[in-house]
Amino acid sequence: MTPKFICNGMLGRLSTLLRIIGIDSAYSNEGMAILLSARKEGRIIVTRNTKLRGRAGVFFVETAEPEKQLRNLVEVYDLWKDIKPFTRCLLCNEELIPTKRNAVKGKVPYFTYRNFEEYAKCPHCGRIYWKGSHYKNMLSEVKGVLGEVKD
Repeated sequence: MTPKFICNGMLGRLSTLLRIIGIDSAYSNEGMAILLSARKEGRIIVTRNTKLRGRAGVFFVETAEPEKQLRNLVEVYDLWKDIKPFTRCLLCNEELIPTKRNAVKGKVPYFTYRNFEEYAKCPHCGRIYWKGSHYKNMLSEVKGVLGEVKD
């Protein structure tokens, strides 16, 4: 079973990187309330907060560099087999649903609709995703950190 994480307010970029690679990663900037959220949702707390260091269910991050943080988490929790890039909403962490092209007509820019075939939609916030230049940039960034990942 793939672990689920909750990153505290110091690790917003790491939370986004985890979502980019398809790993369930909530984000909380509510201080110590993160302990209750993690317990309730069955998540591992990822933090740089020294007050939480050494507690059960807490992964303490040493480095301040998000790319190194990501690599470390993937290695420690052996997430290699669980990497499924671009399957989660970057805003709200929900799993994306593949969406037919005609369903996004009028909801994405005309150029986008005309030039892309594949779309995905977040069932929670409604955000629509496609494989444009932002996709290629993020994929390149992830490959730079983790090496080859399945597209």
